[in-house]
Amino acid sequence: MRLGFTSNGEIASLYDKNFYIRELYYPYLGEYNHAVGGFFKVGVWHDGKFTWLENLKVDVKMRNLIVDAKSTWDGIEFSMSDVAVFSQLAIVRKVETKGEGLVRFIFYNDFKLNGNEIGDTAFYDPGLDAVIHYKGKTWFLMGSTAPLYEYTMGRRDKEEVLKDCEDGTLSKNSIAQGSVASAVSIASPSFYYFIIAGESYDEVTRTFKELKENAQFNYEKNDRYWKSITSPLEDELARTSLAISLGHVGDKGEIPASLDTDILKFNLDTYAYIWPRDASLTANVLDMAGFTSFTRKFYDLLFTKLFEKGYLFQKYNPDGTWGSTWHPWTVRSKNSFNIQEDETGTSIWAFWNYFERSRDYDLLKKVYHVVRDAANFMVNFRDEKTGLPLETFDLWEEKLGVHTYTVASVVAGLTSASKFAEVVGDWENMDKWKETANQLKEAMRRFLYDQERGVFFKYVNVDDGKITNVDKTVESSVLGVVTFGVFDVNDPIVESTVRVVEEKLWVKNVGGLARYENDFYQRIGEYKDVPGNPWIITTMWLAQYYAKKDREKALQLLNWARKHAFSGLLPEQLNPFDGSPLSVIPLLWSHAEYLKTYMMLK
Repeated sequence: MRLGFTSNGEIASLYDKNFYIRELYYPYLGEYNHAVGGFFKVGVWHDGKFTWLENLKVDVKMRNLIVDAKSTWDGIEFSMSDVAVFSQLAIVRKVETKGEGLVRFIFYNDFKLNGNEIGDTAFYDPGLDAVIHYKGKTWFLMGSTAPLYEYTMGRRDKEEVLKDCEDGTLSKNSIAQGSVASAVSIASPSFYYFIIAGESYDEVTRTFKELKENAQFNYEKNDRYWKSITSPLEDELARTSLAISLGHVGDKGEIPASLDTDILKFNLDTYAYIWPRDASLTANVLDMAGFTSFTRKFYDLLFTKLFEKGYLFQKYNPDGTWGSTWHPWTVRSKNSFNIQEDETGTSIWAFWNYFERSRDYDLLKKVYHVVRDAANFMVNFRDEKTGLPLETFDLWEEKLGVHTYTVASVVAGLTSASKFAEVVGDWENMDKWKETANQLKEAMRRFLYDQERGVFFKYVNVDDGKITNVDKTVESSVLGVVTFGVFDVNDPIVESTVRVVEEKLWVKNVGGLARYENDFYQRIGEYKDVPGNPWIITTMWLAQYYAKKDREKALQLLNWARKHAFSGLLPEQLNPFDGSPLSVIPLLWSHAEYLKTYMMLK
């Protein structure tokens, strides 16, 4: 579980309950993780005694995008506070100690540069009084405002450095290569410590000299910066959610879903990808909050690099290349395609909302042809007789079919595209896209709404105009008809759908809304009378419906989410028996939906 996160858009780190860095990303958010599988441990030596922080009770909390940690041990109190410097490729750590006696802090650097441990070099530079790790164009420097008391390097695969640390005295081995780790000790009660990234020796040394010269200012300016951004929000979790969301917007436009790698133990893969849906929904919330200057980078990447032939792939690496997938090419046929069409519709919808707020005609003129191709894809990718889209995978990436959520997003995408067409005077396409959106709305009423049960189907299968199968699983994502404004919240089919969804999917033990009936993802035991794990995003969808209907109910749901934040971070989902976090934390989408709900209620 992660309890801390800091980022400046190029370098980012995540922290566990011991204040150990567990992920360290540079130069993209999500690529590369230079700490994969590792622990950047912190040890304390006091008057001849030594301990790692894992043996102590450490209080780790978020303060905007600053990670604070406090602990007591052996009669001393100490605090550490990390922040990614907004103007430089560095993480600054402020260390303060109260108490009598001699104290030393030991920082263990568990690097796997570029995500692997082959061919790294670590050395001590006496001219700088700093330790440097490098491989190719990836360089990291660790130094301090206080002199390094001791240092060492050694084979990380043999735990040479870890063993060296545990007597509180380092052996001063000055260089190592291959699979290497390092450690430094600092014999001072108060100081600043730096982890600096760059492409060369000259770059990291230049940054080190600049930061060291005025370390206090470089720490405090970031505190002031984030306070100025988030202070207009009265709710602490809303402030953190805004900071977390902005911290996930990479300088090159990438918006990864989550940077927590604990999920590796399930399938040897992570959430550190750009899912165009998740990223677009997050960007939309940031646009609502007034931060279009941040999201422009994402829309530029999305429309100039990610779109191909009018549609989007399942997910992308942070550098814009295709990410891993489990959607088979064998489903490509006249009736189906191995994509998630909701990502295409959502992206166009979010871009229109961005344009309305930013009036970014400069970007529009550059990418309108991409919008046009995407809209025409959505028009043409339909069953001729029902008017419904052809089959693609759902937003949960599990089922192939014509999904209510997907169709709602396509309606929103085509409606938005028609508005873009009006802006540029593309009258023929404006009419065509608007008319197709209206046809899809009618097709949803006719084919996707279950009159008998009063709820939208999860999905249907279509073959040459015939509905060959309907999935009657009660599904939270049908609330997409509210998210995308397809039907009015007072429409009887919407009111009935919400009643059924809430009745069937509310998790009685700890509260919250499950994704769908009998959800097996991340199950942890016997689920008698439990539909699945409650998710933050699904519960916030319900709150957003009530924000338009019943303010008090919406506030109750918002408060439920607030109670299930951990050190200010929201997980993907919760244990339905004790409310503890499951899966990744933080999940960006959870924070975005919380912030959106908060703003709707304000």
